Amino acid sequence: MRTDGHSHLALGFGITLGAVLTAPLLLLAGGFAYDRLVRRLYRSEGPGPYSKEEGWVRPEYFVVNNTLVQALTWPTRRDGLLRVFAPR
Repeated sequence: MRTDGHSHLALGFGITLGAVLTAPLLLLAGGFAYDRLVRRLYRSEGPGPYSKEEGWVRPEYFVVNNTLVQALTWPTRRDGLLRVFAPR
């Protein structure tokens, strides 16, 4: 996605709206998908979140950095409450 303000605003609003609509699902199983997305985006041979030289940003960057998505997926993320204190 090209780096311009209008599309970033629309994408951020769409991600927040999607997080609100899928909140129960994100609370129960969103952490696993979030961890997988972060690993894929930031691994050494991965695509990377953005390229300043070429002027583009990946939409996944906005999903990973959305505050509501981070809050809703925290309980089931790798360092979250339900996975740290889960019985083994």
